[in-house]
Amino acid sequence: MLNNLLDGKKLFSFYIPVLIAAVYLVLAVVSVQHDDITFDESAHLLYGIQIIKGNPDRSFNEERFRSTMPVSALNALPRAVEQLLQPGTKKNDWGKDDIKSGRYITILLTLVLLLYCFRFSASLTSAKVGCVIMSFIAFDPNVLAHSRLVTTDIYAAIGFIATIYHLWKWLATKESRHFYFWCIAIAVAQCCKPNNVLLYPISLIPVIFYSVKNRSILILKEIVTRILVFALIQIVIINGCFLFSGPWGLSLVQLHFRSDFFTSLQASWVAKIPIPFSKAYIDSFDLVQYERETFDGTALNYLAGELRYKKGFWNYYLICYALKTPLISILLTVAGIIYSLVIRKIRILSLIFCCWPCVFVFVFLSNSSIQNGYRYLIPVTCLSLIFTSWLLEAALKKISKILLLYFSFIPLLTAIMAFPNYIAYSNMLVADKKMAYRFLADSNFNWGQRRSAMQFFLIEHPDYIFEPSVPVTGMIIVDLNNLTGIKTPEKFRWLRENYVPVATIDDCYLIYNVKQLPAKN
Repeated sequence: MLNNLLDGKKLFSFYIPVLIAAVYLVLAVVSVQHDDITFDESAHLLYGIQIIKGNPDRSFNEERFRSTMPVSALNALPRAVEQLLQPGTKKNDWGKDDIKSGRYITILLTLVLLLYCFRFSASLTSAKVGCVIMSFIAFDPNVLAHSRLVTTDIYAAIGFIATIYHLWKWLATKESRHFYFWCIAIAVAQCCKPNNVLLYPISLIPVIFYSVKNRSILILKEIVTRILVFALIQIVIINGCFLFSGPWGLSLVQLHFRSDFFTSLQASWVAKIPIPFSKAYIDSFDLVQYERETFDGTALNYLAGELRYKKGFWNYYLICYALKTPLISILLTVAGIIYSLVIRKIRILSLIFCCWPCVFVFVFLSNSSIQNGYRYLIPVTCLSLIFTSWLLEAALKKISKILLLYFSFIPLLTAIMAFPNYIAYSNMLVADKKMAYRFLADSNFNWGQRRSAMQFFLIEHPDYIFEPSVPVTGMIIVDLNNLTGIKTPEKFRWLRENYVPVATIDDCYLIYNVKQLPAKN
């Protein structure tokens, strides 16, 4: 009977995707009630409000606005609607209520990401496989973690996946309407996160490859037309998202920059070329580059007990991926990529539309002077899972649909076990969660989401000491990030080098039982 049900045409193309989306919504909405406001959310909301008020410019005195983007205006919509319905409304909660309301916009729009992942996988293989891939992404604790916040990480993933999907549909299947969808997707992606500028060189390689393959590179008129259309769409959408704010059309010589990189460009010949984009958009890259150069307001890079200033780790994101991605997803991804490279008829597609984008992003992030956590890998994890579809399709021919259905529920079990503190998730390779700080810190585990839990714990345990200013004995509680020293390296050196935590508070705060102070050297 169950097999008959599984043969229904709409079951895998509609009902199961809707069920997965519904379960995701329940997990996201219920779990977010446990999260305090994280460190970056207020900046993103404030910039979103600023966009709605008609001002996309960034204040040079506001360091938190350096990487904010116009897409955050979506999260400010609940506040804007409230203001329209109740003019003059004022709040004294430092924006907490508005942030919590804005989170539901991210949750809802994550359904767009899930839909794209389903359609991408289903287009490569079948709707059955698409459901499995959708399940793996919807119930990934890392996706759940950031799909409930007023930040731009999920929006960036939507733009990234949508761009690759429409690029593939246009080039590999020759569906010309997807050329326009690709142009729109890549333009919108630029207004979601500065890192999405990587989509331009990422897209260039497949375009050149298929142009040479199909000899369309010889059709000069078609090339010129597409370039002009592409450029026009970029100019209109990007400037539109930045509200066509002026001045725009200026050259680099006419602009004021803070970063050494862009200042040095002003002495080159390219500095005299007018740039058809808003100053606010150009400022995005200047301010992000300034942050990378100066480390102003930025935590130190931390990996496996080592701190670095203005220098990243080549293997930082590899370790992030290895320790924070569910093991079942890692195994599936590795097996799926190997399979797609072995099978000749799908090798080129896998190389061009999966391996190339993922490797390019990994190399770029690994060479960055600032390394801010797993959240930058979400587009890569989604894309790499999508390209395991061929392996799952081949497996489907050898196993029953019932087993496939059971397999697709494994990620749900992971999500339930990690509930509700998804930000602090680490996989089974980190067997002792209170020792996770020895590998990673920052937004990988504690992004400020459990401050209330720590405060309630202190109320119930008044004899515990929270982050003493000097070495003391007793039961001590310390923020995981402060212990590792990413802000103040020396403050808790005495603690981390001489003692081992005995417990954690939601894997964000560590508890030490210091019975005797370390001997002074």
